[in-house]
Amino acid sequence: MASKALFRGIPSFPQDVPTAVMTTISLQSLRSRQDQAEKDLLETCQDLGFFLLDLHGDDIGEVLIQEIDELFGVCQETLNLPREIKEEFQHDFPRSLLGFKPLGQAKTEKDEPDRYESFNLGQDGLMGNATLQKLPPTLYPHLPLITSYLKHCQDIVATLNSSLATQLKLPRDTFTALQSPTKLSGTVIRFLKALASPESDDLRTALIHHTDFGTITLLANVVGGLQILQPGRLPTDEDAWSWVRPQPGCLIVNIGDAMSQWTGGLLRSSMHRVSHAPGHQRFIDKYSLVYLARPERTASMKALIGIDGANDSKKDEKTLTAWEWEIEKAMAMARPNFVPTNKG
Repeated sequence: MASKALFRGIPSFPQDVPTAVMTTISLQSLRSRQDQAEKDLLETCQDLGFFLLDLHGDDIGEVLIQEIDELFGVCQETLNLPREIKEEFQHDFPRSLLGFKPLGQAKTEKDEPDRYESFNLGQDGLMGNATLQKLPPTLYPHLPLITSYLKHCQDIVATLNSSLATQLKLPRDTFTALQSPTKLSGTVIRFLKALASPESDDLRTALIHHTDFGTITLLANVVGGLQILQPGRLPTDEDAWSWVRPQPGCLIVNIGDAMSQWTGGLLRSSMHRVSHAPGHQRFIDKYSLVYLARPERTASMKALIGIDGANDSKKDEKTLTAWEWEIEKAMAMARPNFVPTNKG
């Protein structure tokens, strides 16, 4: 997450809204393989699937805090480019999600236009696995910073993967071996802007409820708006949604569908959405910096663990690669009657 400096000058997160109770885990403790920290990690990934990762006191974590501060400025500059420039770099949906996603292109649960725009920057191009995508002029001067941030996120995801594998009694490299940064994948860095909500008609969903396709998501923001669906509740129940309070120096981390699939549902990929910001924060635009890790394309999506030793036999009959699995999920989401659910 950003440093305290970026939290100054913005309205305070209100005290009178339902806020998710989230475990805070120290990156330094995980890196030093402290048993209690790793146990806490597994427990929260099974129960809620979301937690706060405290970057303080860790060498890479401290550097990442400063990089996030710098990248927030790059994010704002990029997402506030004139529309005609953004149209030159618009994504080719559904063939490719790299580039700008325009405001209002998707729908909310009430079939209204969404209230966010974003830019996806592919890991493959930055790592040399593929040709670097065409970028807007705001990004080229910052490629060294962006690449450094990318590699630090890769390091953190690998640390989380190793800790989870150990607690699940799997070889420590079980999950990292399926997510090599030097292999082709759908992993992206995402800049995201959700619009301010000054009018009463704006007090609605900006980004529809969903679970993340990938393995692990690292989110940095300073303004509220992210909401998590309480386990066992329905997304249509507005009282079932809890706000997430951003904390200086802490990443908001969540488990994705791929990790839930690999672990036979032992790890939870929770439903979440972006709503209008709470309290007086609603009057300012909300910017987010996201690292969305996905498996390498050729990785097997066969469950590595089964609940009570029983894997999903139907899935085992046809083991999909990550790329095939993601395409199937994308096609399912495109169907008119698709209903997203928690995984795990």
